[in-house]
Amino acid sequence: MRIGVNALYLLPGKVGGSEIYVRNLVKWLPRAGKGDEFIIYVNRESAGVFEEIPGAVKVVRCNVSASNRPARILYEQTVLPFLAARHRLDALLSAGMTGPFVSTVPSFTMIYDLQHVNQPQNFGKLYLMFLKSIIYMSAKRADAVLTLSEKSKRDILKHYHLGPERVVVTYLASDRTVFSGRGIEEVKAIRKKYGLPASFALYIASSLPHKNYERLLQAFKIEKASHKELKLVLIGARDYGHDIIKKKIEELGLVGEVVFLGWLPFEDIPVIYSAADLFVFPSLHEGFGIPVLEAMASGVPVVCSNIEPLDEVAGNAARLVDPLSAESIAKGMSDVLDSRQLRGRLVKDGFERAASFSWEKTAKDTLKAISARIGKGARH
Repeated sequence: MRIGVNALYLLPGKVGGSEIYVRNLVKWLPRAGKGDEFIIYVNRESAGVFEEIPGAVKVVRCNVSASNRPARILYEQTVLPFLAARHRLDALLSAGMTGPFVSTVPSFTMIYDLQHVNQPQNFGKLYLMFLKSIIYMSAKRADAVLTLSEKSKRDILKHYHLGPERVVVTYLASDRTVFSGRGIEEVKAIRKKYGLPASFALYIASSLPHKNYERLLQAFKIEKASHKELKLVLIGARDYGHDIIKKKIEELGLVGEVVFLGWLPFEDIPVIYSAADLFVFPSLHEGFGIPVLEAMASGVPVVCSNIEPLDEVAGNAARLVDPLSAESIAKGMSDVLDSRQLRGRLVKDGFERAASFSWEKTAKDTLKAISARIGKGARH
């Protein structure tokens, strides 16, 4: 098969887990589909992201900017279908929630979650209307929709009324060649580079409202009463919620106790995981939750929300908490910090849980879903 991957949405360092997804998918597709050909369509900002990829992948640089979303979507609806036909693709996979409404090539769209449906308060009214319409049409016009969890699949079936055979779950993973326990010298160097404290809890997320920073900070305030030496290190893009987070830190008297590093180079993240005492992930809404697996693969005990799909991803290898309760989050953190036995079990079970997911399987499942749909010759 000759398969195209639409990565026109990609703004490096700005789109969170969807960047991790497309980077690893493109890396593993040629290994999973030996004999297949792959073409990835990139924008001006992401042209350099895929330079070091296998020879079976051809990169097509498109003269469009992802930061200009209307122009990018217009390009996706007009020029991209023409390119897909000209390159004689057998299938086109759009990796960023939206895809062409009209295409002569079988079309597949990755929809990570329905945050715009489940968390509408995170979006402005006009942008929300735009998102709802374009994602809905992308789903309805796709030959099949890929998604990340059974929870997201149920949401898509409920709201978009697709046949169950048209929605396929392809779980994500952590790259265990990258995320693994790091040595003392590496950890020492990263502590020095970023001025990391001796003891800290780590959270990696954007600053959007559903990431639940307010309750995390309240929980951390509670936790400081029994673990005075503990600091909180935050890593992630500084979105529009960043100023609210800073204000909350000041209100709670946590200035100097919270370290906000912003978005960091990918290569530094695995070492920072290894330096942490625990990883906390109190999000209110996720499509999958890759950082949970990254932390587990790095040998860090995890405290995370008991919501779907995080419980689906974490299994019994994390201390699950109620993300709507600061007291529950604080109790989970205390339990992990105070019990060597619990920490040991979570680290051991976390390694095993992370190992049960792989990007190779993600790529194979993706190709299997595409092949099955093409084989049926079904269009919509």
